[in-house]
This record gives sequence, C-alpha cells and structure tokens, in this order.
Amino acid sequence: MSGAFPTSKKPSVFNFSSNRPNSTAYTLSGKRSVKQFAAQYFTFSVQMPPMNQADFMEFYSFLVKQKGSFDTFTFQYPLENQGVDKAQTDIAVNGSASAGATQVPMDGFSTSTNDVLKAGDIIKFANHNKIYMITDDENANSSGEVAAVDIEPPLQAAVVNNEAVTVNQPSFTVALQQDDLVYSTDAAGFFTLSFDVREVL
Repeated sequence: MSGAFPTSKKPSVFNFSSNRPNSTAYTLSGKRSVKQFAAQYFTFSVQMPPMNQADFMEFYSFLVKQKGSFDTFTFQYPLENQGVDKAQTDIAVNGSASAGATQVPMDGFSTSTNDVLKAGDIIKFANHNKIYMITDDENANSSGEVAAVDIEPPLQAAVVNNEAVTVNQPSFTVALQQDDLVYSTDAAGFFTLSFDVREVL
C-alpha cells in the first residue's frame, strides 16, 4: 500500500464500471449456457481537471510513486451516495453474515425512515478491501434497523456483529492498470492527466 490519492481536487470525468466475468456458450439449437468463473471487481477511468503546474505535480508525483501497476493505493469514491442517511457514521452490521451472502442486516439508521440507503449507493465494511453496491432501496424500522440490506457482489468474507459500515464515499483499494503515465500541457500552462485503475481484492 502506497498512500491515498489526493482529494484536494475532484476528477472532471469519472467513468465507472462493474466487471463480472462470465463464460457464455450457445448450442446449435439456441440454448444458452452461462458460467461465472471469476469474482466481481470495479474499474474506473479518471480524468483530472486542468491545473497549474504547482497543483498538478501533487497528483502526478503520487501516481509516479506507485511504480506503474506495481503498488496499490486508496482512492476515495468522488460521488455522494443518495441515501438519506449517508451522513451517518454509526452504521454497523447487526448480527452477522457469511461469505457468499447477498443480504446483510444493519442498524444505526434514522428510525422509521425510508430510503436510508438507495440502489446504486456504494458501501464498505470496516474489515474488507472490497467495495459493495446497494441493489435495492432500503427502509429503516422503528429501531433504526434494516433486516436485510441487499448488496452485490456477494460478500467475499464474513462480516461480524457491530462491524462498522461506511455508507458514503468509501475508499477503494486500487492499482493502476497501466505502467506509463503521460500528461499534457498547453500554451496557457495548464496540465491535464488521465489514468485507469482496477479494484484490488
């Protein structure tokens, strides 16, 4: 691990992708056979806004420090989640869930509140590198609990009671997908930079 990507400026373009490798075959009769053969992971392409040289070099030197695709670093998700409880910092697993589960009980939400988490929100469990996506809108009961928060992909490792959950702008563990880092500058002295990263599990 080689630090956290600077957050003093947000990307101007952020292209996000969920990757779930499958093997698909069709018979002559048209029947379809699909097998999943690898774990899900996220990738994204980042384009930083034009910057003057002094600001730009903070970002470029950080990426050079990664030694191409050799090292890993953390990258904070730049978009705000949509759930109404995204500012809550006391959300936790309520009970436990085993590896492979697609539903996790949680508590610490605002009581009797709808849409505490929204489909598409990105979350992270305290003891996981993996990032998970909420797949259904979730409502909290009168005790601030959601009995079964729907996630994708399935849990890669078990979660335990009271394990903290980050419900807004979690940090991905990533590595660069390329070993070369090219930047450009213009006559006005502004620098631009783009790069691709892949989630490291």
